[in-house]
Amino acid sequence: MCQLLPGQTVVVSGTTRGRDKGKWTIDCPRLELGQARQRIWARVAGSILQRAGMSDKIGKTLARRFLRRHNVKVVLSEWLDQSEPWFDSLRSAGIRFFAHAHGYDVSRRWLAEPKWGQAYLKYNESAGVITMSECSRNRLVDLGLHPDKVHFVPYGVDVPNSLLARPARQEVRCVAVGRMVGKKAPIILLDAFRRAAERVPGLQLDYLGGDELLPAARQYVRAFGLGERVWMPGEVDSATVFKSMGNADIYLQHSVTDPDSGDEEGLPVAILEAMAMGLPVVSTRHAGIPEAVSEGQTGFLVEEWDQIGMADRLVDLALDYSLRSRMGRAGWERAKEQFSWERERSHLLRIMGLDG
Repeated sequence: MCQLLPGQTVVVSGTTRGRDKGKWTIDCPRLELGQARQRIWARVAGSILQRAGMSDKIGKTLARRFLRRHNVKVVLSEWLDQSEPWFDSLRSAGIRFFAHAHGYDVSRRWLAEPKWGQAYLKYNESAGVITMSECSRNRLVDLGLHPDKVHFVPYGVDVPNSLLARPARQEVRCVAVGRMVGKKAPIILLDAFRRAAERVPGLQLDYLGGDELLPAARQYVRAFGLGERVWMPGEVDSATVFKSMGNADIYLQHSVTDPDSGDEEGLPVAILEAMAMGLPVVSTRHAGIPEAVSEGQTGFLVEEWDQIGMADRLVDLALDYSLRSRMGRAGWERAKEQFSWERERSHLLRIMGLDG
């Protein structure tokens, strides 16, 4: 986000997250609240303060001081549920407050909870809410947020200036990227790949990502003897992701509504990155995905939990180099027109009144 307004941006964070956690460097002033609190606990009776509920109050005080020191007038706060506790505090400090929705925080089950359904209505008094898909915007408006408060801005990714050339070859490589959690349905994706691999001898898969379902996914690979065809290294950094995408021919993602938690996707960035890299996509009709993947043009979409349909579409692409090339080019062109970082940045600056 420092690229949003270079030289005029500061960051307040809780902890470092994402593919490159532990390597995350930001070229702008930054306050990491977790570390700041620990320094305070080292000087005072931290356990007593925590029991007294002081942790959040101290965090808000530190943040207000930091923002005031850097003369911040506008805040873009990530995740609606995480932003809500900060809204009153920052608004009272005279800061224009925008909240940015993403995935689980606008999932249907989340919005159905009275706690969040009521809390989100507070954003009618904010400067605005920004969300990544028309699907999520409609949900927020249906909840009761004023339509003129909710802005739809798709995520943006870096799109290469030219399309990566992919020669025809006997081996066809697939890549899938994402945390192995319920909404990513990793076992369903692996089952679709297994079914397709039975019909396409040269099919290979790089499945990149870690988390709670990784052991079960690895067990599936062992049980079906897919070890020679599936590379599953766990959590990797962005450089490894883009290397795998560059070596791949097809991108796979089987997103679903998590049956236990109700968690959903927003607009998966990995799908946009794959399109930007010129990969045809096979995914599901879930949340904002149909707004990115143009059915039959930049890839194929199947219903959630339909591993047989996903396998069939994967076979169609694996056996047809011309189809892969055509869809890959269409995806790259669509990413360049609709999902570039430059486009997202321009829209965000305009909405927040920072484009002057």
